[in-house]
Amino acid sequence: MKRWFSILVIVVLALGALVWFIPASWALPLLQTQWRGVRMEGVTGILWEGRAQQVSIADGPPLGSLAWVLSRRALLGDLQASVDLRQPQLQLQGRVRRVSSAQWDLRDVTLHMDMAMLGMQPWLRGQPRGQFDLQAPQAQLRSVWPVQLDATGTWSQAAVHTAQGDIPLGTVMLAVTGQSGALQGTLSDDGSGAVQTAGRLALSPLGWDLQLRLVPRNDDPATLSWLRSLGTPKADGTLELRYRGGLAQWNPAIKR
Repeated sequence: MKRWFSILVIVVLALGALVWFIPASWALPLLQTQWRGVRMEGVTGILWEGRAQQVSIADGPPLGSLAWVLSRRALLGDLQASVDLRQPQLQLQGRVRRVSSAQWDLRDVTLHMDMAMLGMQPWLRGQPRGQFDLQAPQAQLRSVWPVQLDATGTWSQAAVHTAQGDIPLGTVMLAVTGQSGALQGTLSDDGSGAVQTAGRLALSPLGWDLQLRLVPRNDDPATLSWLRSLGTPKADGTLELRYRGGLAQWNPAIKR
């Protein structure tokens, strides 16, 4: 009897050690089940503290390397993790906790992005340049939509690269708040750019509405040409733009 009890204890301890130190590569199917649509390659480390050399979402482009620390409270059903996504042009860090199968809480999210990675943007008539930094102390997602959000962003050394040259916009600030899935945002600049920039954003699962007011601060030909490419300015040079529609379309309407 004692022999069988000793064997049972050894088996339980072995299983416990296996769970405690299970290689992340063994747990990859479980990870990809929890993070649906996420594909990971070159996985190393253990389940609770691992790294993927390359991660992508669905069939999208590679996003960079991913490191994570997963709380062992997940064994009790409380899934909590810290994630760190990195590539040369993009870094994203934050803490995530699963509240339910469709709801996630995010904390201390930071994003650093080289705006050039966005490429040519038809609605801007050019390619954005500069660095974008976003801080979101807290957010709540239902599926992939933010139902609650408190975030601020800074687009530093902001510029738009056009065929006529670079249009310097200085530093552009963004503030976004949201409750019950409806997001409201404001946009402003620090006064050092070639264009005075102000804007308001309303966003919900049903659609979005972006209003921009752009006023040239000088008579630079490249700046004036860029503004005219976006719409028809008023007599004083002010350009008011409105983009609104569903989440998958751009419908500009110019306020005159």
